Amino acid sequence: MRFLTVVFFFLYLGLSAQNKTSYNQDNTFELVKNVVRVQNNSKLLTINHNYSYYEKTVVSAHPDSISSTIDTIYKNRKKNKFSIDSSSYKFKKLVTKQHLYQFEKVSDVFIKNSTKKEEILGIKMAGLKQPIYELIGQEFMPTDFTKENLKFLTFTIKNPVSLNGSKKYIFSIDTNYKTNNTNLVKLNFNSTTLFKKNKVNGYYIVNKNTFAIQKAVFIINGIVNIQAETNFEWSKKGKNWYPISQNLLATKGNHNHNIDILGETIRFDNLQSSTNKKFDYTKDLYLKITRKYLNYNFEVTSKKQLYQIQIDKNAISNKDLFLTFFEKDSLDARSDQTHKTLDSLVTAERIEKKIYFGKKLINGQIPLGFIDLAVRHIFKYNNQEGFRLGLGLSTNDRFSNWFKIFGYGAYGTKDGVFKSQIGTGFRLSKKSNTWLSGSFTDDITEFADVTLMADNKKYKLYDPRPFNISTFYNHQTYSINIESKFISQVETLFNLSKSRINPLFNYVYQPNNDNVDFYNLTLASLSFEWSPYSKFLQSPQNIFEVEKNYPKFLIQIIQSVPNVFENEFNFTKIDTRIQFEKKYLSGHKTTLLWQAGISIGQTPLSHLYSIAPNNLDKNSLLKRITFASKTSFETMFFNEFYSDKYTFLQLKHYFYKIVLSKSIKPIFVLGSKAAFGYLAHPEYHSGITFKTMEKGFFESGLEIQNIFKGFGISSYYRYGPYQLPRWEDNLAIKISFTLNLGL
Repeated sequence: MRFLTVVFFFLYLGLSAQNKTSYNQDNTFELVKNVVRVQNNSKLLTINHNYSYYEKTVVSAHPDSISSTIDTIYKNRKKNKFSIDSSSYKFKKLVTKQHLYQFEKVSDVFIKNSTKKEEILGIKMAGLKQPIYELIGQEFMPTDFTKENLKFLTFTIKNPVSLNGSKKYIFSIDTNYKTNNTNLVKLNFNSTTLFKKNKVNGYYIVNKNTFAIQKAVFIINGIVNIQAETNFEWSKKGKNWYPISQNLLATKGNHNHNIDILGETIRFDNLQSSTNKKFDYTKDLYLKITRKYLNYNFEVTSKKQLYQIQIDKNAISNKDLFLTFFEKDSLDARSDQTHKTLDSLVTAERIEKKIYFGKKLINGQIPLGFIDLAVRHIFKYNNQEGFRLGLGLSTNDRFSNWFKIFGYGAYGTKDGVFKSQIGTGFRLSKKSNTWLSGSFTDDITEFADVTLMADNKKYKLYDPRPFNISTFYNHQTYSINIESKFISQVETLFNLSKSRINPLFNYVYQPNNDNVDFYNLTLASLSFEWSPYSKFLQSPQNIFEVEKNYPKFLIQIIQSVPNVFENEFNFTKIDTRIQFEKKYLSGHKTTLLWQAGISIGQTPLSHLYSIAPNNLDKNSLLKRITFASKTSFETMFFNEFYSDKYTFLQLKHYFYKIVLSKSIKPIFVLGSKAAFGYLAHPEYHSGITFKTMEKGFFESGLEIQNIFKGFGISSYYRYGPYQLPRWEDNLAIKISFTLNLGL
């Protein structure tokens, strides 16, 4: 529980909103205009330099503010049943000796040609042998105060002295004074109205002669109360003002919202306990982050590393670095004891094992010693197999960092057929996380599924579409795979496969007057997923995407290999995808997905496109109610359309979460989808009736997500050239589910 408390204060999420401002005095307006001008001309990332910094993060409480009394909690009105709550006493005793959590790091930062690289030289994370790398990669205070947006913890606000941000605040001149023969002025700023979650205010200390900022203080009051202070110093060589020290203090706010952990990967409820304990220690906690900058150097050389953040292989063991680099804080006697005590605490409560388990579970795996159990293979359902029960296993890094064995077995209760896969992999490079693997698979796959190799690696708790699909093909496939990140910010996947395809319904492919009901395919596939704006961290063990940003681009090319392993058809497929997501300071979010594909040559229907339909062909609206999918067409019937080239666009806008109670927090979403598809030779495909959609397929609707315990409801309406005669047939109502883990 203590560790969850740590995480609570380490990553509590909130958003700012956008507001208007006006200036009350001419001299204030003139001062702000000059400060904005100087800041806009002082882009620090355009100046080549490097520096070092030390960062210390502490989660603790002030012992003097905590009562040491032992409370009596009565369980009934007669007060003859009671229990003793000593949690306040125990908590005070604990924080008198030590902090609850402590993390320190030392880094070198290199900036050249607007590119920033960080090398972490030393790490001390109290109580853990292996640090939580996803946390290490987060930047909880800004270093460049010339940007349009500034981020404190996970709160993003408009920069008051940026070109657009200055319109969102009210400014006032507070005090004029003089220090070391320098004329200074205190410039206050306040957000124009109370934001939905956070009110932002603070002040700058400005040099009246140069209009440079020498000190910046930000105060954010909302879900978490934050006070952040940055001090700047003039550098003659750099000819600019650079941060020399930063402090951030965060305490609990007055709201009871959920929090997001690890960049929306794990979500915990707030720590307002539902137990009968009277003492709520979260109100006494604080998070404090301290940074010291030094060794600024403007004769910088390039830093040769693939990713934005790289952890030195000796960072964990490099304890002497902290002693030689920085002076010990004599005012904080609890720090030394924290490392010693948390070591035993972690051992006693097995917190490290819990973290390891949680990170595995996020990726759909349950660790069982040196073997992982794959959650995705345990249970599924579809019209072909009925209930599909299975078991998937793979070795993990406790078995070997360089070698793995994986596979699964599954049985369909309806078709009575056993499916399986067996494979092995070898790690060729740790630096680029390159794996070479081979496998044999005997399984079934949906007809005309828009398959992108990058998506196959991502874990889904459930996929509702196969519940109602009835067009599958069986395949026996031998494959060789290579996956790598040898190109920075690019996930590269290569696959060479030989498959025996057998449709499981009365389908016949008839190119050139031939009748082909089963066939062999040898395919070479190459996929690139490029995330140019995401931040990646390279640890000694793995590569992590610690900050997911958009847009993301994907291109995939599949080429059948003629005259190799009995390949019967010659075709080329090219698929592309662009994902875009924009979060607004108001708490709203807009997402856009564009996807297109084309198949050139003789391609059987099994490898064409059906563009993700998700609607049952039944007369009654109530009988068509199933689970909604994230990117499918909810009003398009299964097997209604097929294409050899298509384009698909989805636009969604997520409104601000409405907190009605602890369990009811609905999010309203407006969605609109459109697709165009073409098929050159529909007469080549026999045994199935379908249409093409040259005129365009359109649907729009409303989703209400997370009404209760992650469940919601969505409704989409079909319109345009392929609208159906009956109004009821154009409407789809679906049940939605949002996993409360941020997946």
